[in-house]
Amino acid sequence: MLTLIAFVVVLGILVFVHELGHFLVAKRAGIQVDEFAFGYPPRLLRLWQQKGSIVLGGRRLVIGRRTRVSRDIEAGRRVVYSSQPTANGEDVITSIEPVPDDLSDAQAVERFGRAPVVVEDIQRGTEYTINLIPFGGYVRMLGEEDPRAPRSFASKSKRIRVAVLVAGAAMNIVLAVVVFSAMFMLGAPEPVAMDNVVVLGVAEGSPAAKAGLRTGDLIESMDGIAIRSTEELIALTSERLGRTVELGIKRGQETLTVTLVPRPDPPPGEGAMGVSIQAAISKVDITYYPPGEAIILGVKQTINTIALTFSVPLLIVRGILPAEAVRPIGPYGIYQQTASAVNATVQMGWWYPVLSLVGLISTALAITNLLPLPALDGGRILFILIEAVRGRRVSPAREGLVHFVGLAVLVGLMLIISYFDIIQPITAMDWTSLF
Repeated sequence: MLTLIAFVVVLGILVFVHELGHFLVAKRAGIQVDEFAFGYPPRLLRLWQQKGSIVLGGRRLVIGRRTRVSRDIEAGRRVVYSSQPTANGEDVITSIEPVPDDLSDAQAVERFGRAPVVVEDIQRGTEYTINLIPFGGYVRMLGEEDPRAPRSFASKSKRIRVAVLVAGAAMNIVLAVVVFSAMFMLGAPEPVAMDNVVVLGVAEGSPAAKAGLRTGDLIESMDGIAIRSTEELIALTSERLGRTVELGIKRGQETLTVTLVPRPDPPPGEGAMGVSIQAAISKVDITYYPPGEAIILGVKQTINTIALTFSVPLLIVRGILPAEAVRPIGPYGIYQQTASAVNATVQMGWWYPVLSLVGLISTALAITNLLPLPALDGGRILFILIEAVRGRRVSPAREGLVHFVGLAVLVGLMLIISYFDIIQPITAMDWTSLF
């Protein structure tokens, strides 16, 4: 139950901050925001509604915080309504209903007991809602693909539209900096001893690959000689080119022995054994950083995470990282990692596991949303760039269809990823192994 609550809270914070970015910039730009929602429908609760206004028969009336106005009611629509003056002189709508198009005015009077009037203008107040499915959220803006409404998203300039779309990812980057900064202030691991050598990647077809070495293996010895640094491993390997060597390997809790022959003339970009290595941390201390230094380190950590994300495809192509080690994960995979981090935080009384994971996911969410894929923010930005090049807008119907199909594909892909998360779970980080 604790893990489930933590998962919903973590995901909720990430989504809330992302949508808050869209919301704030949209409001600043004068775009009408109809709804700020956490979760996906069906709706559970309407927390709050800002005041709005509507012009009926030449009179501007106030849409109160408790007045429900159907989404069908737009400018040009016939409605019947009731209003009530307030102590401060405002006329507040108490009820309003759309009149069916097939009813004449006389028939409307007979059915509703009031004469219909035409809506001349409507400016809705933003609804703040909570929906049933907690894995997401959205900001519903007026006319996201239709520029005809004056305060619609689509009616704004290309620069404003791009700013609104980028704002969500930008807020996730800001959140990552804040979370990473808090992580360094509340205690981050600092290596104080480096013994053994860890395998970072294995080149395909190399002697190491044929011997069965894997990413994450610790190389503890060669021909019975203890290995305590990368320099020692490189020196011993250089002395044994073309000869069979025996490596002592530690893989998790298992100890193995493998044999291979280091190549005298390896391919360009590969070593004699065909592995990329670094010194393995054998002992760490917890270091608490002052706020100023923690913020600087938080910014650096965010930048490094972004840089590593973009370098992953190149590392896979070069054989430094195996593709299975960096496969995408869905909601269930995130839940598994959250469970590991929460359990470690509870057992160790240390916030680093949870904060590290939140910062990483927030950065990943920012990058993912800016990918030029339909239904994502990056896909919508792509349509704006196409508009800038063509000099005219893609038709709203066509753009809407592309985003709808793209959303269906993304949902299908997410289901496939979640399926593999269940049948082939990614090994969760063992945070206690740092000590």
